[in-house]
Amino acid sequence: MSKPTPKLFRINTGSCNGCDVEFVATAFVDKFQLDKLGVELVEDISQANILVITGPLTARSEPFLKDYISRLSEPYAVVGIGTCSVTSGIFRDSYAINGPTDKVVDVDINIAGCPPRPHSIAEGIAKGIKILNQKASGEKVSKKIDMILQGFEAPKTFRGKISLHVEMCTACRTCETVCPSGAINITKVGDSYEHKVWHNTCCFCGNCGFFCPTGAIYNTNDFDTSKHQDEKYSDINLEYIKTDVCSCCKEVYKKPTKGLLGKAYVYDDVNKLNSNICPKCRKKENFKRMYS
Repeated sequence: MSKPTPKLFRINTGSCNGCDVEFVATAFVDKFQLDKLGVELVEDISQANILVITGPLTARSEPFLKDYISRLSEPYAVVGIGTCSVTSGIFRDSYAINGPTDKVVDVDINIAGCPPRPHSIAEGIAKGIKILNQKASGEKVSKKIDMILQGFEAPKTFRGKISLHVEMCTACRTCETVCPSGAINITKVGDSYEHKVWHNTCCFCGNCGFFCPTGAIYNTNDFDTSKHQDEKYSDINLEYIKTDVCSCCKEVYKKPTKGLLGKAYVYDDVNKLNSNICPKCRKKENFKRMYS
């Protein structure tokens, strides 16, 4: 069976238009390679077999999306562009939101970002086309798809996926507090702290890195956020911040990190700090050192 021509139709279900602007750039700038994929843009949903959705799915747009879906003919693939489409992002708790999109339609590929970089949108559409071809030929649809388009890279200053310098993190929860989309979660697990960043709800604003007191958390320039729907909840950055036992009172405590020490002490003053004891015992030791 011959592969179907990918005919793409886009619908906005409440987007701020940031993702739509990036989609237009992706579709009409040659370097993003959509022409090499043989993509045709269509104005009639009944002709489409690739449905691209932007926006968090507002209550008002839901019936329109359902109507469009009812007019699609099998086989087709659905690609959600932007964090709002994937998880509703910063709008997740709004009274006006009925999303995310996968509550209404079976999404095949999600592309996180606020907005995603055109390279990532192109990659997501390429993966959507692969799924369309698999559906058309009766193949088992892949649960994970390796990168298809090659040669893309983002500038060093690009705010991409979040990462963490574990040795600098104090688990102070500042990043969790300032995250507008609730992408960061820090929980106590046994004698450690679990630091989790869910990329598919992250809006890549950089707040976490800007407000982090030790510079532990930061944006990488990893722009590839196009994932299969089955990877929606597993696309995370997970780290564990270990605790220690005070050599004096035996209480469990979080040792000072390199980042924190670098701010609190200069030159050789850091050598005066006994980092093997908890803050309470350190206060007592410092008092003795200063006044005995």
